Amino acid sequence: MLERLGRFFFRIRSFTPVPLILLMLYFVQPTRFSIIIGVILLLLGELGRLWAVGYAGSSTRTRTLGAARQLVTTGPYAYVRNPLYLGNGLLSVGICILSGVYWILPLLVAGYFIQYMPIVRSEEDYLLRTYGESYEAYRSHTPRWLPMRTPYPNASRHDFSWKRAFQSERRTLLAILAVCGLIVLLSVWKNA
Repeated sequence: MLERLGRFFFRIRSFTPVPLILLMLYFVQPTRFSIIIGVILLLLGELGRLWAVGYAGSSTRTRTLGAARQLVTTGPYAYVRNPLYLGNGLLSVGICILSGVYWILPLLVAGYFIQYMPIVRSEEDYLLRTYGESYEAYRSHTPRWLPMRTPYPNASRHDFSWKRAFQSERRTLLAILAVCGLIVLLSVWKNA
């Protein structure tokens, strides 16, 4: 049941933020403080995502589990098992704070864990079945959500590529720019 739920959320993960984004846009009321903090969180989230996809590549853009051809344990993956989802969390909180609609934060956090816990469990089950002991060693050393200070000692030989990072992140970057642009337009329109 949990694995099926994880696969379902994995397929629709790009669309689940839409209702909350629409609420934020409707109630948008940014302040100078919310803009500064929101932009900082957006930058941190997107830089983390760029770092991660610069190693993992476009296999992170699939709609089904099991696209990983190799276990990536270098770059941000040496510090945390889910750097992309951590980046997604920072992006989501950043947009929420940027919009100035703070009351959505509890809904956002609850939705984040309702969605990503089954996804992560499904991915971990797949990786354990596929990579066995090497994934178990990685999983037992590297935390799921909060990065550690020392990297995983058996890093994979994946290399970082800015080209791969930007190719994979093109849609995310465009979505961030579109939402930020709408926040600016709507807040100007409301204050006119």
